[in-house]
Amino acid sequence: MKTALTLSAFATLAFLAAPALADDAKANEGTARSRVKPARLIEFTGNREFLKESSRLRVWRGEVGYTLSVNAAGTPIECKLTEEFRMNYVNSKLCEVLLRTHSFEPAQDASGTAVAGTYEGRLNYLEMREKE
Repeated sequence: MKTALTLSAFATLAFLAAPALADDAKANEGTARSRVKPARLIEFTGNREFLKESSRLRVWRGEVGYTLSVNAAGTPIECKLTEEFRMNYVNSKLCEVLLRTHSFEPAQDASGTAVAGTYEGRLNYLEMREKE
């Protein structure tokens, strides 16, 4: 009898709390990320330099994906390759080129204030060679 009463109390509590929890979920529906305008690429000037460095390092891939962290001034400050190479030296050298040859408008929060953000990109070697 005591178990049935306890289960009944929990069921009633869950029923009464469900609308309040649903209201909280609606209030938190928009995430901070969705209210931030991401960093916008102004220019990438590193096609030739990236191809040259890749050739020197003997990189044999069709594409290289990367993520750049961009500070509130629009300067790329950190780089991470999506699929890293076995040698950290190769990752580091390719990232140096990417950091040096990208320029951005900084990300903006909901009020339009410049904030730190990220940029994700992919470089296709075939497309870069066709541009040269």
